[in-house]
Amino acid sequence: MSSFLHHPGDRGAGSNRVFISRAGEIGTRMEFVRARIGPLSFGTADSDGRAAVDERVSGDSARERSGKYATPIAALAGSDEIGSVRLLAGGVADTDTPTYTLSIEGGEPAVRPILESDPDVLSWEISSAESGFVYAYVRFRAPPGVGVLREQFTQDSLVVVLPATFLPDSVELTVVGTQSDLSRAFETLPPFLEVSVLEVGTYREGLYRGQSLTDRQREVLETAYELGYYERPSETSHEEIASVLECAPSTVGEHLRKAEKRLVSEVFEGDPSASGKANPY
Repeated sequence: MSSFLHHPGDRGAGSNRVFISRAGEIGTRMEFVRARIGPLSFGTADSDGRAAVDERVSGDSARERSGKYATPIAALAGSDEIGSVRLLAGGVADTDTPTYTLSIEGGEPAVRPILESDPDVLSWEISSAESGFVYAYVRFRAPPGVGVLREQFTQDSLVVVLPATFLPDSVELTVVGTQSDLSRAFETLPPFLEVSVLEVGTYREGLYRGQSLTDRQREVLETAYELGYYERPSETSHEEIASVLECAPSTVGEHLRKAEKRLVSEVFEGDPSASGKANPY
């Protein structure tokens, strides 16, 4: 049995400690940490290659300072017309020009203007998937924070399990590796990056079931579960769930049906991205 504990007392400047302990034989079993890390928009690098801490911006402050987000991916994640933005695959041509394949919860009219207008976007292409989603291929100039995370979490035994979810100025990702490599990676992150550990444990088959759900589908499904919707007999209704979520009962029904379909597809088809169907994360 292993545990990863983020100690509140060590969250001062320069500390991103994740303490790991295990009872029993260590062996080579892989562990995982799911975390939210940011900001990714800190400014230009200084003479030592470190980003200038006093120039970093996050969330709405990035928009207030410059009128735009630090990356086109952040701009997509921060748009009121777009829901989840997930990284399905990625590569790097050089140190600061990554290429991403994204699944974006939103229509093409919301996505296209952001990619067209951002001067850091070097090339892009979008295609519609199922209703309400698009896939996007984007190559762009990235700020230092993107490269820092890539280098930090691809060392030794470490690998980032996709999809990763982008927020306006941070990223939520899962890193798998040995206990010692995970500890080292999180403890040596630069002090200007903040870490929120969301989940920890032993890597296992089926760990990422449910990753195909959108954020809204997950929220509706979780609320329904907590209210007893899946008890027999059911302890709640679409109307009661809708009241909690402040939406229409028909919206609850639609999200639950889509979430249930995706979860069943994961069980019988495995990884939806490998099924050949237009079923984006």
